[in-house]
Amino acid sequence: MFEKIINKIKGWWKSMFDYNKIITDFGLDTETSKEMLDAIQEWSKIFNGNEPWIDETKVSLHVGRTMCERVAKAVTIEFKSKCDDEFIDSIFQKFLRNIRKNTESGIGKSCMFFKPVYENGKMKVTTIQADKFIPIKFDDTGNLLGAIFIDQIINGNNVYTRLEYDELKDNILVIRNIAYKGKKNGVILSNKIDLHSVEKWKNIEEESAIENIDRLLGGFFKMNNSNNVDNNSPLGVPIFHNAVDTLKEIDKQFSRILWEYEGSELAIDIDESMLEVVGTNDDGTPKYKYPKGKERLYRKLNGMNDESKGKWNIFNPEIRDDPMFNGLNELLRQAEIQSGLQVGTLCKPELLEKTATEIKTGKQDYYVTVSDIQTQLQYAFDDLIYGIYVLCKLYGISVNNNYHVTYDWDDSILVDKEKVQTQSLVERNAQIIDDVQYIMETRKYTEEEAIAFIENIQKRKAKYQPQQDDEVDEE
Repeated sequence: MFEKIINKIKGWWKSMFDYNKIITDFGLDTETSKEMLDAIQEWSKIFNGNEPWIDETKVSLHVGRTMCERVAKAVTIEFKSKCDDEFIDSIFQKFLRNIRKNTESGIGKSCMFFKPVYENGKMKVTTIQADKFIPIKFDDTGNLLGAIFIDQIINGNNVYTRLEYDELKDNILVIRNIAYKGKKNGVILSNKIDLHSVEKWKNIEEESAIENIDRLLGGFFKMNNSNNVDNNSPLGVPIFHNAVDTLKEIDKQFSRILWEYEGSELAIDIDESMLEVVGTNDDGTPKYKYPKGKERLYRKLNGMNDESKGKWNIFNPEIRDDPMFNGLNELLRQAEIQSGLQVGTLCKPELLEKTATEIKTGKQDYYVTVSDIQTQLQYAFDDLIYGIYVLCKLYGISVNNNYHVTYDWDDSILVDKEKVQTQSLVERNAQIIDDVQYIMETRKYTEEEAIAFIENIQKRKAKYQPQQDDEVDEE
């Protein structure tokens, strides 16, 4: 089914970005297949709520997008990270303001690139989604060594496109740029143009090189799961990829439920002789008067002369919603299992019978899913910070050569915080652990932070305790 979906967009993708033309213009041999690029475009449509199986007879629940939202929350909840270099950290913290939103896109489109940019004397990080760059070259361990990034400007019906190819070879990063002009509703890359003819790109060099670096300038995030679209690709697939067929069935079932409600709406079939004629319609037929505000309730029928039925009849069939919602709930459960989510993330778990072992296994599976995404994000953040560091050196910004980055990911999916706090309190009262360890366990502080916290509490006690003692003596 997924192959059929991909075939629907190949024509569109070719008109937007002629893959062979891009590769030829840069003179490249790519390691990312066209099947993989087509799949990324298809995943993007599902993530953006434009599911290709939806037509005028179906309504989508957009479960694929909802999956990404739920998982992104679990991945980034209470996430904290800090670089000990003040300037690098200031750029990094601004980038992290959108960490949850960026994570949604990354796990919904299979990959993402975080690119540091220095423009007009300012440093910033741009987030490039999977459908806006082309991975070209990888090393044997799956590290990205070359990629084409897409930058576009739309002016009326004209589309200006800049393709930037970055390639790392022998510790030298070579950057090449090509610009095109095309039409919004036509071929995007129809004509090559001078890069500097576009105001925004007038200060960008057509080709440049940066020496003595060991990776691309930026962080490459990719899903760390098996790829059945292209077994040879080091790229992963979105969180919902294995559940695409089930997502289609979910939308079909949801559409059936809506039709059941619509088809079961209360109505009164009434003979036309019971209605007052108040004029004539444009087609010459009589125009009838219905009770004000109740037009939707009445359905006019001709010749209801059956005395056993009378001149009117109430249409009020029983709604079969319970079995239909149960079916929808089971489909949601299957989608959760196929996507590595904990049962109950999407479906109503109270409608399902589960053993304690099944609940524990579900939590563990979901923890693995979330942990894998966190690990890949951390790799990408390390490379992003390295890219910021290199640009600082290139543009004469003073930064620490031996910077250090800390990461703190929440593990509450598998660990019950209340149980941890209760157990830590028992151990503290039994003098198995001291106050410092107790604060570290219950507040997720580092040892230094826990010591500082306790010292502050002790200072406050020492400050206010004498006043309390004096008040007692006076009494």
